[in-house]
Amino acid sequence: MENNINDILNEVKKVKISVVMQVNLGDYPGSRVDSVNKFRRAVKSFQGQIYKNCELIIVADGCSRTHQVYAREFKNDLSIKFIFVDKNGANNTYEETENGIYYRGFPRRVGVGAATGPLITYMDSDDYLLPEFTMTLMLMYNAAPDKNWWINTSWYDSDVYTWPENDVMFETDHSLAVKIQGLDGKWTPTSMKPNQAVLAPWLFMHKSDCTTKWRDTIGMSEDSDFNKRLRSEYPEGYAFARPIYARCHYTGGWDF
Repeated sequence: MENNINDILNEVKKVKISVVMQVNLGDYPGSRVDSVNKFRRAVKSFQGQIYKNCELIIVADGCSRTHQVYAREFKNDLSIKFIFVDKNGANNTYEETENGIYYRGFPRRVGVGAATGPLITYMDSDDYLLPEFTMTLMLMYNAAPDKNWWINTSWYDSDVYTWPENDVMFETDHSLAVKIQGLDGKWTPTSMKPNQAVLAPWLFMHKSDCTTKWRDTIGMSEDSDFNKRLRSEYPEGYAFARPIYARCHYTGGWDF
């Protein structure tokens, strides 16, 4: 297996991939439990990547606990950067307002600004990257280097849940459930139908020279807002289906 990977890497452009992680370890409606240990697990999954030409940019959204864990456990890893963004009067993540839910997007803008790779993707602080995550993204770039963005239409959800088939996604096939080293339980691929996608940042990679900016939003989530604007401003993209990301928390569904 190792020789096969080396052969592949010798034949492709080994671009650097920047992974931006916005973090607030506080509680809010629908949030995950045991946020600190999930954050540790998420960072360690980055450290376990097969493809090492990558960096993790942790952006603490007014969260001193995030800085404490980073300073104690990860500050000596040169592939990991830390940025603290003061809230400066901004609302909390997912806070209810009289005009709708407030979504905090500005910290990801700061993270993108600190990225040194030509390709940028994202992860949530309670999720898990499979070891081939960054290698797969590098290979997808090489498959379509002229595109401005790449979107994944498959990922792992907990096998305790069943998605019914609908217009945009296939029904969960529990026969495909697998164990993922580092996670409890079993995990099943969730797959979108052709020409369909979920606008989550952890399924999305874009070139760093795209000028679309993350922003705080009300009503529409910051994820959907950014994704839709970038793809409108840069129409040329590439879709692929590789379950390389495990969504470890889904409100009302599971929390691992």
